Amino acid sequence: MLQTDQALCERYRVLALDYGTKRVGIAISDEMRMLASPRGVLENTAKLIPQIISMAEAENVRVVILGIPRTLGNTDSAMTSEVRKFQKNLSTAFQAFGITVESRDERLTSVMANFNISERRLPKGKREVKSLRDEEAARILLQEYLEENKSR
Repeated sequence: MLQTDQALCERYRVLALDYGTKRVGIAISDEMRMLASPRGVLENTAKLIPQIISMAEAENVRVVILGIPRTLGNTDSAMTSEVRKFQKNLSTAFQAFGITVESRDERLTSVMANFNISERRLPKGKREVKSLRDEEAARILLQEYLEENKSR
């Protein structure tokens, strides 16, 4: 078997995070890295990084995708520096586990998430639950990554 074929056959998951000051949306891939599924949210507290590490270990995660907020003009937003600081702390924490943290432009994921949720025809109260948008934004971020990295 060629080395690239072996890499394609390796089973592991990719975890995506939609970082927010109150909540972090979570999505995870299947082990063949074809499908992204929403996994809820984690509260943004001092326990956030340990909770993400625990989830990554339990789910056989090797790559974490972190959405980086940018403006439509491709400049940093007010939230960008906070997310970059979180990325640095997360990368440092994951170094010991051999898990890579990659950043990805998350422009329009919240808009797409709102559209996807409205298309589900849920009752208004359910559609307005912010955590639903956060996990859907993480799912979109991850699915885009998986589509672009099919040969990885």
